Amino acid sequence: MKITIIIPTYNESTNIGSTLDNLELEFKKIPAQHQMEILVIDDNSPDGTEAIVKQKKNQYHNIILLPNPEKKGLGAAYIKAFKYALEKLNSDVVFEYDADGSHQPKYLPGMVEVLEKGADVVVGSRYIKGGSMPADWGLHRKLISYFGNLLARSVLWTWQYQDMTSGFRGTRTKFLKQVDLNNLLSRQFAYKIHLYYALHLLKAKIVEYPIEFIDRNKGKSKFPKNNIIDSLRVVFTLRLKQSEKLIKVMIVGGIGTLVQLLFFNLFRLKLGLSLAQNLAIEAAVVSNFVLNNLWTFKEKNFSFMRFVKFNILSLGSIVIQNLVLFFGIRILGQTLLIENGLVLLGIILGLIWNYLMYTKVVWKK
Repeated sequence: MKITIIIPTYNESTNIGSTLDNLELEFKKIPAQHQMEILVIDDNSPDGTEAIVKQKKNQYHNIILLPNPEKKGLGAAYIKAFKYALEKLNSDVVFEYDADGSHQPKYLPGMVEVLEKGADVVVGSRYIKGGSMPADWGLHRKLISYFGNLLARSVLWTWQYQDMTSGFRGTRTKFLKQVDLNNLLSRQFAYKIHLYYALHLLKAKIVEYPIEFIDRNKGKSKFPKNNIIDSLRVVFTLRLKQSEKLIKVMIVGGIGTLVQLLFFNLFRLKLGLSLAQNLAIEAAVVSNFVLNNLWTFKEKNFSFMRFVKFNILSLGSIVIQNLVLFFGIRILGQTLLIENGLVLLGIILGLIWNYLMYTKVVWKK
């Protein structure tokens, strides 16, 4: 594999030299079949960082310097470097890596081994067994980090992961190519959350690897003051985007419910419960299909076969609703209020079935 370690820098003259030296030493422990290289993207540092990188570039010959005159944030730097690695270097794997010494290169051989065993993404995790945060961090900073991860996992419903804000991870570029890098929600630290979640949605095999995260001992921390707010914005925006179709399906389902109740009550006395129920359900099915096709899944073109498939799969909802009505009346009795209440309950249960069928079969990606 061709493995590229991406290191964004801004005023890292006190750290970058030793960081590069330590990485080069660790590269010698990685199997020779892997081509190791370092891509440093420098945000026009005024402290001489670029000069040190050029010196190391001449020394090691596997270091690439990518000048970045426009300083737009950590996420923006990584996005530019990702594109360069994909388009110019033809990398198989890219690692995100800090210049300040907080990421220890001793973990690289083990993380590469995880990729060799079939992982698509390997994440240096502080929150699994064997991992840790800096001992000298204050309680408030530890709590912010821990609960920030907990919130991201809760809102995005990704409980299988422990460290969604880790900045030390390797990703196979075949998955990175599928991510819309131009539309990541943040150009700052919170890009990490969006990228992690995007890889999760692509069903990449993500494996966490325990690391001891250490605080920088030289230079000034670049942790932005608005990072917490930016991270919250990214997390809740992702949740909303992911739930957008569910919300639309529920609105369409609500309209379908009104259509179904209207038809049911129009026909219940004239045609009997069973026929009225099924005619009302079919009216709701037609309403739901038309509105979902025009609004919820508007990116999909209309097709008659999709309508047929929609009707066939709606039989599951019809069965559910009829069972609820039939057994409900046997248990609770038969009054106008009970009948309509059972119809409503059946609609709610049927909605779950319908949503799964809509997204997995009828309008599947």
